[in-house]
Amino acid sequence: MALNWIVLTHGSENLMTKADIPLKTERLHTVAPYIGKMRPEIAGWAIDTVSKPGELVYDPFCGSGTVLLEAWLKGRDTIGTDLNPYACLVSRAKLNPYEPNNSERVHVLLDKYSAFVEKIKPTIDLDEIPVWVKDFYNPQTLIELLAWVAVLKNNNDEFALACLLSIAHHQRPGFLSYPSSHTVPYLRTKKFPPHDFPELYEYRQVRPRLEKKIFRVYNSLPSIDYSLSRTVYQQDASTLELPRKVDAIITSPPYMGQLDYARDNRLRLYLMGVEDWSSLNKSISPSATRFVEQFSSCLNSWRKNLRHGGKLAIFVGTTTNTTKKRLDD
Repeated sequence: MALNWIVLTHGSENLMTKADIPLKTERLHTVAPYIGKMRPEIAGWAIDTVSKPGELVYDPFCGSGTVLLEAWLKGRDTIGTDLNPYACLVSRAKLNPYEPNNSERVHVLLDKYSAFVEKIKPTIDLDEIPVWVKDFYNPQTLIELLAWVAVLKNNNDEFALACLLSIAHHQRPGFLSYPSSHTVPYLRTKKFPPHDFPELYEYRQVRPRLEKKIFRVYNSLPSIDYSLSRTVYQQDASTLELPRKVDAIITSPPYMGQLDYARDNRLRLYLMGVEDWSSLNKSISPSATRFVEQFSSCLNSWRKNLRHGGKLAIFVGTTTNTTKKRLDD
């Protein structure tokens, strides 16, 4: 089956502005930071262009779930795949926020988690934690953070876990680490030396900061149809076999050699249990040559999963490279 291609370039973003994003969706789109993500208004425009409400939209390189969330907001069923555990977590969090209008239930849930955290804290041994991770935190804060991660993972609460990882590092008071950058974990001790800013290196309580983050998102949730199907697989996009044909494939492939998706999320990945980020980086941040080989395999897979007459929309950058191998015709 020949694929019906639509190629979107970075110039396409001139078709719309940030004002086109409903205010209530912004908090959900930014539930946790992620580098190199597609702008929501671009994703929304592509979804409107190649699909209809009630259809199934698939993003094989879903990243932080921008396409998936916009598709859900626009009344589509959604499926996404990614090899990055952190990307899958953020995507699932966006697609599975706490159901609205029940803030009391959220408070009760957090109280339950807090009780579990207090039981787990004494079992955490910081001697088992790598030095580079300990460098980011007050020891008391780190113990509490690790306990919260364990509790949320044990309860499969991916929405709360994504909210927690979103505040894992930055320099502002609402975050948990020593002064550092937000998206990519780099300490900023030269700009904020401990002897000049001792308050930035003190213990930071996790529960109130997590609760504020959760409710910033929760209190601004848009009206969404929770009956629509939303699925994210941590799987290779070239091997996925779907039980149902999809109506549209909309995706932004990885930036070949431009971004290091595991390295730049290494602290959040470690908190999730991924200790060897460098091995993961080789598979999710491929070289140009390896990417072209993998992408050809993806095209063959997409032919099988896309219904006859369905459309494939790919958002690409303008960077060129010297690889001579052509994509599959």
